Amino acid sequence: MVRRVVSRDGTRIAVAEAGDPVAPTVVCVHGYPDDRSVWDGVVARLADRFHVVTYDVRGAGESDRPSRRAAYALDRLAEDLAAVLDEVSPDRPAHLLAHDWGSIQSWHAVTTDGLRGRIASFTSISGPSLDHAGHWFRTRLRRPSGWAPALRQLVHSTYIAFFRIPLVPELSWRSGVGRRVLRRLSGSAAGRPAVADAVHGLELYRANVGARLSRPRPRPAEVPVQVLAPLGDPYVTPALQTDVARWAPRLWVRRLPGGHWIPRERPDVIARCAAELVEFAEGAPESRSLRRARSAGFEGYSVVVTGESRFARAVSAAFAAAGAEVRRDGPEVPDVVVDGQGTARAFAARMAERGEGGCLVLHDPAEAARLRKDFPGLGVVVAGDGSPERAARRVVRAVARDRHAGV
Repeated sequence: MVRRVVSRDGTRIAVAEAGDPVAPTVVCVHGYPDDRSVWDGVVARLADRFHVVTYDVRGAGESDRPSRRAAYALDRLAEDLAAVLDEVSPDRPAHLLAHDWGSIQSWHAVTTDGLRGRIASFTSISGPSLDHAGHWFRTRLRRPSGWAPALRQLVHSTYIAFFRIPLVPELSWRSGVGRRVLRRLSGSAAGRPAVADAVHGLELYRANVGARLSRPRPRPAEVPVQVLAPLGDPYVTPALQTDVARWAPRLWVRRLPGGHWIPRERPDVIARCAAELVEFAEGAPESRSLRRARSAGFEGYSVVVTGESRFARAVSAAFAAAGAEVRRDGPEVPDVVVDGQGTARAFAARMAERGEGGCLVLHDPAEAARLRKDFPGLGVVVAGDGSPERAARRVVRAVARDRHAGV
C-alpha cells in the first residue's frame, strides 16, 4: 500500500513500507532516472528483519513533479526525507540506504543540522556528496599524482555536462535515444526508466551540480557511514566514492564487483552489507566483514593457505603479521586463498557467489590467466619466483594493492 506524505513546500511524496514497524527502520532512497522499484530485490531480503521504507523522490514515480527548478535543490530533497522520517519513524532514528542521486541527497541530509539525531547510519552506493566531490577535485588537481584519478573521473562524468544543456537532453529521452544509450552503457540492470521521470529528474543536475562543485563547503558526517563502491561503475569511480575519511570518521568501505545498478544486479549483496551496518549501529557486535571494511590493513581478513611447503609457511606468517586470520581450512568463503593444492577454482566460485570480491594467489601463470577470465570480479596474483620469504612478502604487498583496485 502506498501513502502520500506532504513535504514542507507542499510536494506530495509517495511512500511504501514493508516489514514490522516495530523493528529498526531502513529508508531506501533511489537515484536518477529510477523510482522506488529499484529497491524491490533488496526490500524482499530485508523485510524479515527490519521495517523497510521506500519512496519516490520528487519528480519520479508516483510523487509530485514540481515544475520549478528551485524545487529540486538539495535542501528541498532533504525536507522530503525529513517528512518521510516524521511519518514512518517519528520516535526513533532511522537508517539510510541510498543509491546514485539518492546517495547524493542523503549525504546532504546527514551533513546538515536539520536531521541531526534522526539518522542512525548511512550506507551509500554510487553517489558522493557534491561538496565532497568539489573538495576532492581541488585536492587531486593540486598535485601531479592526483591528476590521473581526477581526469579519469571527469571522463566518467561527461554525461553531467550533457544533462545541463537546455532542451537537448529532454529531446533525447522523448525520442528514445537516451534509453538506448543508457542500456548500452549499463545493460539491462539499468531498467526501463519512465520518460517523465527522466525528463523531470534532469533538474537535479541543473539545480545543484554547478553551485556545489564550484563552491564546496566542509560537510562532516557524524553518523556511521558505509560506502559500497562498485568497481565496474561507468559513472562514478571508486576513488571519488571512497576517499571520504576526512569527512566521515566512522567509515566502512567495500569495493564490490558489479556495475552502477548493483542494487538490481546483486540485491543479496546490498541487503547483506546494509544489514550488517544496521545491526552494528543497533548494538550488535561488529561483524568480521565490517572489520574488514574498516581496516586499512588486514584486520578482519580470512586467509586460507593450502599445502605444506616452505612458501606456504612463509606466506602464512606474513599474512598473520599483517593482522589477518590465517587458517588451513578456514571459513567456507575466505577473503584470500593462497593455493598450493589446486583448489583455487572451487574457492573462486564461492567467492563470486558471495559477491564481495576476494583474491587468489597461485604459482601457475596459465591457471591464473584462466581464473582472471572466468572470474573477472576477483583479484588473481601469481606468487612468482625467489626465496619463499621474499615471495611471501611480495604476495602480501600485491594482495594489499588489489584491495584498493580502482582507486
